[in-house]
Formats: sequence, structure tokens, C-alpha cells
Amino acid sequence: MGFLVLSPAAYEPVPGWVDNLNGPTGLMIGCGKGVIRSVLVNKKNKSEVIPVDYAINGLIVIPYEFNKQAKRPIDVPVYNITNAEHRKMPMGDVIEMSKRINKQVPLNAGLWYPDACVTTNETYHKFNVAMFHWLPAYLLDFLMLILGQKRFMLRVQEKISIGLGVLQFFTLNAWTFKSDHYASLWNNLNEQDKAIFNMNMDVKETEEEYMVNCALGARKFILKEKDEDIPKARLHMRIQWVVDVVCKTLIVGLFAYYLLKWTGLLALF
Repeated sequence: MGFLVLSPAAYEPVPGWVDNLNGPTGLMIGCGKGVIRSVLVNKKNKSEVIPVDYAINGLIVIPYEFNKQAKRPIDVPVYNITNAEHRKMPMGDVIEMSKRINKQVPLNAGLWYPDACVTTNETYHKFNVAMFHWLPAYLLDFLMLILGQKRFMLRVQEKISIGLGVLQFFTLNAWTFKSDHYASLWNNLNEQDKAIFNMNMDVKETEEEYMVNCALGARKFILKEKDEDIPKARLHMRIQWVVDVVCKTLIVGLFAYYLLKWTGLLALF
């Protein structure tokens, strides 16, 4: 199926609330700031994004339901929280949605235009990491050293490398979890408790609306960026796009020029 991660809150305490960089939030910020340039992801695998408030409500309801039983079960019950089948999205669709949302809700002043390469080829990924993660980190830290400023990019890349190394095990492999026990918890609640403890993973809420709230939550709660800065961030992103296209064109052009010159083909023109 895919991999399951706890994500920013859907409703409680407020939509998009998050207090750490674990799971998709760290990836969203890393890619949105242009720091992460390559990730290993199988686009065909399905992703299950579980809002943290759904999981917490489940943790509250489980002991309540367990305590209502007249007799303890012989086997310890296992509760897996997963989405209903119609809500499971291929990773490729999630990535394309994230790119659209990143243009709609960009982050302030990133390092480079956010356009991470998504691949399953480990050799290609390692090449991208060497060229676009470590090489810029060494260059920027070298400039910081010359200018007498505090160096930080190598430390940032070390953390990113560790995080991506853990994440890729889940993004490259398919997973299947049954959640019948968890679904039964919701079905056993009365209407009053359902209104308090929202944990219905079959609800037909808009995934894109939730992802927009995740982006806004990452800006507000992790990066401490203001919503009124979003128009300026969009302008900055458009400028970064132009710089990115110009740089890529120059690099490819110079590479092609020297390749043609080295092979002697340039003389034919």
C-alpha cells in the first residue's frame, strides 16, 4: 500500500498545528526552502497521511472502550490507524499536489528554487546529493569562513542526510496494514462522543485543503513566518525560478560546448 506518517492536525487544536520536523513536515520545509534537491520515492506506492489529532483521539478512546469490556480478551488487541481505501493516494499524486500548494503557499526566502528530483534510482540520487546537497554546503560554509561568519550548512546537510536515510526505507517499500479494530472504535461511539473525538478515517474531506493547512501550519508554527508575507514569498519564488532556469541553461550549454569541443564535433560547425 504505502507508508504511514503522523502529520499536522486536521482540526485540533487548530488546523495545520505542528510542533516538530518529523515526517512530511520536515520534507515539506526542506524541499520548500530548496535545501533538499533529491529524494528517493516510489511514486506508485500509496501514502497514508494521518493527522495527529486523529491518532490522539484514538489513543483516548482505546482505553475507554477496553475498560467497558466485561472480560479481558486472551490476545492483546492491536489497533492500526489507516485511511479508508478511497483516501489512499499514490505518492506521485501527493508530490504533484505538494508542488501546486508550494506555489500557492511558498516559504520565505529559500536557498534555491524548490524543485526536488524524485527518483527510485539510487545511483542517480547519490549523484544529485553529491552535486546539489554536499557541494553547495561546502561552498557556502567556505564563504562563511572567509567572511568570518558562523558555518552551518554542513551541519544542516548531515541532519538532512540522516532524515532522508530513515525516510527512504518507507518511501521505497509498499506496506499493508489492517485497521478493523480501529474502525470498530469509531462505530461503537455514540453521537455525542463522535462529535468530541473525531477519528473517522472514512470521512470524505478534501485532501488538498488539508495539505494547504499543513503548509500554512509549517510556516506559522515551525518557521514563525507571517501569512501577510506570502505575496512577497511568491514574488521571491518567481525570481528564483528565473535564476534556476538561467543557471541550468548555462550549465547545460557549457557542458555541451566542451563535450563537442573535446570530441572534435565543434570544428564541423
